Amino acid sequence: MAGTSQAPAPRRRPGPKSYERRSYQRKLTAVLTLCRRLEAGESMAEACRCPTLPPRATMAYWLETDPALGGLVAEAQAAAERSYGPGRRAVHRWSWRIAREVLSRLEDGRGLDEVCAARDMPAYATVMAWLRKRPDFRAEYARARERQAERLFDLAWRIACEADEDTVKTARLKIQTLKYRVAKLAPRTYGTLKAQAPQPAAGEAGAGEGGSGEGGSGGDGAAGDRKLELAFTVRRFAVTPGRKVIDVTWAGEGMDEDGRAALRQGVMRGEITEADLERLTAAAHRRALGV
Repeated sequence: MAGTSQAPAPRRRPGPKSYERRSYQRKLTAVLTLCRRLEAGESMAEACRCPTLPPRATMAYWLETDPALGGLVAEAQAAAERSYGPGRRAVHRWSWRIAREVLSRLEDGRGLDEVCAARDMPAYATVMAWLRKRPDFRAEYARARERQAERLFDLAWRIACEADEDTVKTARLKIQTLKYRVAKLAPRTYGTLKAQAPQPAAGEAGAGEGGSGEGGSGGDGAAGDRKLELAFTVRRFAVTPGRKVIDVTWAGEGMDEDGRAALRQGVMRGEITEADLERLTAAAHRRALGV
């Protein structure tokens, strides 16, 4: 009937985490990874906290609906019980003895997730709670991570020396990952940008030059305190009607944003040719040189 409004469709209630449908092969790979962690002594809840595994509720649904997968997990749990005995994993209270053992294993090059997977170590969530609540442990943890970079640096060299024609691609991936980790763990030593010493204030520099009886020392100091300057250039490109990509960065030098946008639009419409861009580039260079 006219004038009647259609009722809005009911909104779907958002869940805590969207369910991701996976193929059986990916599902089997995740379950096998879970089995390895269970055999190492981890609990189901702790293993499913790993970001590479599905949530515990999803894993429980898979095991319930697929008896074959459930049998694999049951065998892994039975193997862990034979190795470590029945019962839950021991709860580790705070102590510097356990904390130093965690830091020692980190310095050996292991990841925190790998360290906490051992049954004689506290759980990952426990170590995270220690880092939040204990500033002294957090400071020691940061120093341990810096020392870990030394071990990973040597590991990258060993991987490179042991690589051959069959493993060079895998070795390259490992080395690139280690380079990234080392640069983040010890940026002052292995980072791409090194920390610079703070420059003296203008008043302090003037006072030093006035107090010195020799003019040469003041000049040497100014040369030694030279700051490192980094220059960045934003490159701009445009696509011609013939689908050719052209660099219009230097042709638009000295223009404002509207002028550079109009230049790119003109190239895209075919109104500005490559010869026009060369003339604009030459004119921009002459302006820069003051000719």
